[in-house]
Amino acid sequence: LSWEACNLAANKEPLYVGTILGKITELADTTQTIVFQGDSAEATRLDTLAVATDDTADKDLILFFSDGTLTKQAAMVKIPLNSGNTNAIVAVDILAASVLSGHVLTDANGKKFLNLPPGWSVKAQAAAAPSSGKKMWITAKGGKY
Repeated sequence: LSWEACNLAANKEPLYVGTILGKITELADTTQTIVFQGDSAEATRLDTLAVATDDTADKDLILFFSDGTLTKQAAMVKIPLNSGNTNAIVAVDILAASVLSGHVLTDANGKKFLNLPPGWSVKAQAAAAPSSGKKMWITAKGGKY
């Protein structure tokens, strides 16, 4: 068997050797909440951070990075009314938002992602209270690699 016969095609998808993590967080007020908790001992890749809302008005979502001791604002992203709540308006892909571009990386397929150091988390809060009875939902998925 030659060396060339052992060569495999390049892996274009994230290779997770550890646990895949995911969480759906509901925001109904302006409380700062963890939306993705990375692993305490290993780096974590965040592949999906999507926001949907049933609000009847545009809202701003504030994102924060936390290292477990210090929490700092990373970006503020506009969430259009009814995003992801109707077939006419898709959920907002936060990782593709230009205001977060200084923090995200892009894989070989063009997919945006975040690498979080051990112990880091991503937090979020609504910049202003949702309209009466309305909410935002944040879906986060990633894993240890």
